Amino acid sequence: MDKADKERKIFQAALSLFAHYGYRKTTVEDVAGKVGMTKSNIYFYVKNKRDLYEKSVSHALEKWRSTIEKELESAGNAREKFAIASSRSFEYLENHRELRALLIQNPDIFSLSPSEDRFYEVNNRAMQMLKDVIQQGIDEGVFYPVDVDHVTEFLFSVYIMFLIKTYVKSDGSSSDRMYEEGLALIYRGLCKN
Repeated sequence: MDKADKERKIFQAALSLFAHYGYRKTTVEDVAGKVGMTKSNIYFYVKNKRDLYEKSVSHALEKWRSTIEKELESAGNAREKFAIASSRSFEYLENHRELRALLIQNPDIFSLSPSEDRFYEVNNRAMQMLKDVIQQGIDEGVFYPVDVDHVTEFLFSVYIMFLIKTYVKSDGSSSDRMYEEGLALIYRGLCKN
């Protein structure tokens, strides 16, 4: 097993333990035991428990982003890509219980302020995907010409707030209907036809 495979195994095990027991109760020894390594072997990959947590969450967020990116590769036009990105990004969290559990325990994983975003690099790559789709839509003539950077930041912020409302601070209301209505509103405001 190469280094990347070992890292992936460590980060997945850590994510599972952090999601199940929380940050405080999970130890580096727990993670080492789960992957059949010693604690000192884990320290070849991370500096300390906080670093293990941050890298595990980053790994999970990157996996989320790359899953959506792969789905976008199969789509043709910008409108189709926007629909895929909108729906699959939301559905991904619905289907990944451990990442969802971590978000509930630590809603600060998602920050609306770039200066406070501990996962800025991953989130920035996700925003770049969205920028590319919006720019493609403008180039194809199906989206209004807009300031791509500002619109991307706005849409990403709305998306993060919606994820927090749905999964972290759920009030029991139907998120599906609100999500559909929100998307319809975005389409009517973004699309020429």
